[in-house]
Amino acid sequence: MKLLVVFCLTGFLWGCIADSAYSPPGLAKEDAVYLKADSERDHGIFQGLDEKLYINAVDGVSIGGFFSGYYESAYIEPGLTEIDVGFYQGKVKSERCLKFLAEKGKSYIIRKKREAWSINFWIELENDINTNVVNLPCGE
Repeated sequence: MKLLVVFCLTGFLWGCIADSAYSPPGLAKEDAVYLKADSERDHGIFQGLDEKLYINAVDGVSIGGFFSGYYESAYIEPGLTEIDVGFYQGKVKSERCLKFLAEKGKSYIIRKKREAWSINFWIELENDINTNVVNLPCGE
């Protein structure tokens, strides 16, 4: 019984971490760039069917993991930024690097599209009617 309580409490706490936004120490939100992942949460109790995106690292610094929780949104420093994103749906997993020029005060959204056996990722300026892709290839 104690194990069940610990398991449920751990799951609850992990869920709370996953829903909060990561913010590095010392970064004021008014000086930051907001970045969020476009996760699908349409399946209610069948969460294994949801297509979830997580931000795993910012500029090579890990911000999430199995024990610390996975973040779907983050406040980041303005400037040229490299983001490591992860896609998870059941047993399907994919990770990619995206680079973009983050402008202070703006909000960006990480998008994904599954095509056959591949998953494409890109970053857009949130609420941009032109839906222009703003990311660059990593490593350049």
